Amino acid sequence: MEGEINVLPCALKHGLSEDDVKLAWRCANAVRMRNFDIPCIYAAAGPDTRGNLAELLVAEQEDGSFIAFHAMKLTGKMAKELGLG
Repeated sequence: MEGEINVLPCALKHGLSEDDVKLAWRCANAVRMRNFDIPCIYAAAGPDTRGNLAELLVAEQEDGSFIAFHAMKLTGKMAKELGLG
């Protein structure tokens, strides 16, 4: 996805680093738009800095930037939602 991504502190509470979150978003294997309202919320999965898949919830802002507010190791539930499992 295009646009700058900012990572909120709450996105780091499950042990991923800011670099992990930014890489997972930039290299996402799967992205699903959850709603079409502003802010648009995306569910995504991509590799962290160790190559493990991480799940993200990201809000698109009106200026085209993104805010990551949830990130953790990919769960089965999110993998299924994204068509990865």
